[in-house]
Amino acid sequence: MAVQIPEQGSKQQIESAAIVLDYRDHGESDKIVTFFCQEFGRLTGIAKGAKRSKKRFVNKLEIFSSLRIQHTLPQNGRLAFIAEAELLDGFLTLRTDFSCYTAANVVREIVLLATKDLEGDEDLYPLLQWVLHNLNCCKDPSPILIFFLIRFFAIIGYTPNLTSCADCGYQLVQHEIFSFHVQSGGILCDRCNKEKRSSRIRLSCGTLRSLDMALRQPLNRLQRLQLTEQSRREALSFFHLYAKQLFQREIVSWQFLT
Repeated sequence: MAVQIPEQGSKQQIESAAIVLDYRDHGESDKIVTFFCQEFGRLTGIAKGAKRSKKRFVNKLEIFSSLRIQHTLPQNGRLAFIAEAELLDGFLTLRTDFSCYTAANVVREIVLLATKDLEGDEDLYPLLQWVLHNLNCCKDPSPILIFFLIRFFAIIGYTPNLTSCADCGYQLVQHEIFSFHVQSGGILCDRCNKEKRSSRIRLSCGTLRSLDMALRQPLNRLQRLQLTEQSRREALSFFHLYAKQLFQREIVSWQFLT
């Protein structure tokens, strides 16, 4: 991933569009907040007096909030300084629906696992805005989460091979069943999977074609794609296993998905 970072020797304040990914209390009155910024990717900063603020930060530093922030860049291993924040969207509807909120938590956890401070990609901030906006107004979060995940893994350089068998190169054909192969990060045809005995995650041709289409669809039309109930189940099982393999740890928030 590549974001152009300016010189960090200045304490000059910068204005950025940002999404809150995490925060924690620091001392009696401060908060340490992790954002994902449009220009700089992930950024962790300290908001002085945020716990006592009645103007600059009140009800603005909640997880998932979309903000415009005034900040410095971190220097010499120190945190950035967050001077003030303007709330653009609190995604309040998302917070009242448990299934949508837990899907958003999966998004948040995976982004935090996959990025470091001052590391990002110009396509990732729009994708985060897209997923939070659509989770905030949807009835079923699973397709939105699935489409986010396939695009996210592509952005960070880990697009799974979903168009042919990782061993023999056999191409997708209608009615065929493939299986996810953890070690190769791709799919195996039935014959190769039986030889390796490697996976119980079965992926139908329809599911694989839908995921491939989601990679090629413009972002502003992505939510129009339809997934069958079978494809939703298969894709979620696949992405859960794929994420665990990629990050070498359990995705804690996944257990709360409904």
